[in-house]
Amino acid sequence: MGLFDSTEPQWLEKLLPPQFKTVEPSLLNDASTTSFLSYAEQLLDEFIDKLNPTENKPQKWKRTERGFTVYLKIRRNLILFSGYDSQKDRSSTPKKFFIQWERQMVTKRDSGKCKQGTILINDRGRIIKRSIKRSPFFQGIFQRMKLLDHALLGAISPQGQETIDPVLKEQLSQLENIASHAFVNGVIHSRTTRLIHLFRQILPELEPLDLEERHVVKRMLSTELPDLLTGYLSLSAENRELRHRDLFQALCQMELALHQYLEKIENNRLSKVDHLLKVNKMRYHK
Repeated sequence: MGLFDSTEPQWLEKLLPPQFKTVEPSLLNDASTTSFLSYAEQLLDEFIDKLNPTENKPQKWKRTERGFTVYLKIRRNLILFSGYDSQKDRSSTPKKFFIQWERQMVTKRDSGKCKQGTILINDRGRIIKRSIKRSPFFQGIFQRMKLLDHALLGAISPQGQETIDPVLKEQLSQLENIASHAFVNGVIHSRTTRLIHLFRQILPELEPLDLEERHVVKRMLSTELPDLLTGYLSLSAENRELRHRDLFQALCQMELALHQYLEKIENNRLSKVDHLLKVNKMRYHK
């Protein structure tokens, strides 16, 4: 089943009222929105690291930086995530988004699902309301919502770098050195940093991946990502600016691939836990 757990046929969306249709790419395809969503993804990564799975009462965080405000609240049944561009003079179309994520413990499935996802866009005083549940621009956020949902159940366990193969560990260190270059900045730096974070999660536990998937991860770490970044750094300032967006999109595709592999690893962990629980129930529940 797909990430959004929807069986609605694509043609049905054409019949929906405007506020329920997927937001048009043209409304999100600008530098301000790219920075906004990248910031939201970055904070979700931080929230995942900070959360306490054993905490029974609602947990919440709010952060305002660079004119962006992001708010996260975790309830027993729902995860509420929202954000808005609060620096109105930076963008001609200020935006707010709201996400309600129904948690895995409620859906009784392998993962939770997006219950509601909406964006409001102020286009010169005209408010445009659209759905973001199927928008590719929000895929990174929804992937992190899914990881957060797993983490709240204790499905994500800390990964120690000492379990990484020494060769891969050295390649990861070299990649970090490249990422520290002064010209690797802004959204390029944040995407690269998240890729490094994903490598740290995946590399200690490659076993659930098949041979080709392991090869892709190792190739991405050893050659593809370093070559992309060093090639970009070798360009003149003018050509770096011309290729900036293409590089950003390439990094997004890499991140999406690593999230899919991490999801497979998480599902493998969940299967093992479910099996142990099943055995326990057979032995001791009478």
